[in-house]
Amino acid sequence: MSGPGAAEAAPRVYISYAEDSRSHIDSVIEFGTLLRTEAGIDAHVDAWYADQRRDWVSWVIDQLQQADFVLAIASPGFRQVADGGSPGAAGRSRELEAAILRDNLARALPEATRRILPVVLPGRSREEIPLCLQPHSTSFHVVPEYTVDGVQSLLRVLSRQPFYELPPLGAWVPPAPGVRPVVIATGSQPPTPDTLLRAGATIAVGDGTYLADDEHWAELPNRDGSAVLRQARASRLYGEREFVWLRQLELRHPTPAAHAALAGLEREYELVRSIATGARSLPTPGELVRDGAVTTLATRWPASRNWGGPADTLSAFVPEEGAAVDPWRAHQTLRGLAGLCQALHLLHRAGATHRNLTPSGLVRLDDGSLVLTDLGLAASAPEPGEGPEEYRAPEQSRRRSGRVGPWTDVYQVGVISYHLVSGQLPYPAAPVPVHALAPGIGAAPAAAIDAALLPDPARRPGMSELASVLRDLPENLG
Repeated sequence: MSGPGAAEAAPRVYISYAEDSRSHIDSVIEFGTLLRTEAGIDAHVDAWYADQRRDWVSWVIDQLQQADFVLAIASPGFRQVADGGSPGAAGRSRELEAAILRDNLARALPEATRRILPVVLPGRSREEIPLCLQPHSTSFHVVPEYTVDGVQSLLRVLSRQPFYELPPLGAWVPPAPGVRPVVIATGSQPPTPDTLLRAGATIAVGDGTYLADDEHWAELPNRDGSAVLRQARASRLYGEREFVWLRQLELRHPTPAAHAALAGLEREYELVRSIATGARSLPTPGELVRDGAVTTLATRWPASRNWGGPADTLSAFVPEEGAAVDPWRAHQTLRGLAGLCQALHLLHRAGATHRNLTPSGLVRLDDGSLVLTDLGLAASAPEPGEGPEEYRAPEQSRRRSGRVGPWTDVYQVGVISYHLVSGQLPYPAAPVPVHALAPGIGAAPAAAIDAALLPDPARRPGMSELASVLRDLPENLG
């Protein structure tokens, strides 16, 4: 059917992703299902076509040629293979698929930029978008939740219907001639601070002026888009040298969800102040600054005495997949996790749980001690699907049947410990016993880490028990 009354066909999209984990694959399928069933987008995921033996190389080429758009799903595995690294668990067909996308970019960059759309699913970050897709200079789409509202920005692009229409151009009326301007040379002035936190921005917080870096910058809209949380590490520009971790909430619309997000940031500030003196691993409170619709919470980011700059996060010390584990470094860091367990125990005594523990949220000091960058989700109400995907406890899943609590933090510390000593993330459903991958860890610590990963929260050890075991690790984990 054609002509003025014909309905426009839905765009066809191909969803390109890497098989980082079973839960990541489930997220991709849930996203594709939402696009097809609720948004009417003709979306295609390879998992739906595994009903027979196929030539997957031919199938992928056919999908990429037919698609109006390619949705590139951000993840560590996708970034690695798309930027030309080893495919690892992603597989050879993923390597070919990524090579075709890179070839499209090289052959016709403007058209490929329009057609290949990076997408950040819940629990993922912009830092996982491949560098070849220019994550810092081109648009990308954040999906805060699996609803039609959560994919609105993406649907606008797929349908080529912007939120705001370009107004018509009026008649040009040149200004009347004026006097010749006088240019007065002055000395250089310091940059005017910005209000909003952005990577590379100069921002004023209270009496301090800071430069935000882009290494740990993130922008996280809430579920209805009425508020956005931005966070970044920043360096003080004037006066005493110091580093801070900034979490800034911008209220865009006065909805209940936006007010709940603001109340959560305020509660986090009060919680940090009330327990910060209890343990070295807790964040050091700075200040909470309100400026109209923007509220910024600053906490101290520790410096490295070895080189004078900001200390690295624990993510810089996690072994690459397949790489040999440094026994001495693993021992030192696990001892640091024992101190972190003590700090988390204090948080639990205050009636809160972190629920968002990852290596990138832990600053590693020169002696191996660990410090929380912030209190994670401690001041927020639990939501299905919350927390980081690779470290998410079973009770945090979108189809959870249990309550979150201190046992959730125990699980996440267990995953981090497992990753550090084995060089691998545990498979959620049935992890390989850690002693099989790291024989030198010792029977008691191995048993405690394995127990921390049990699906049943009631069978996991307490945080104090886990801290005690990690403190008593053998000197040599090799």
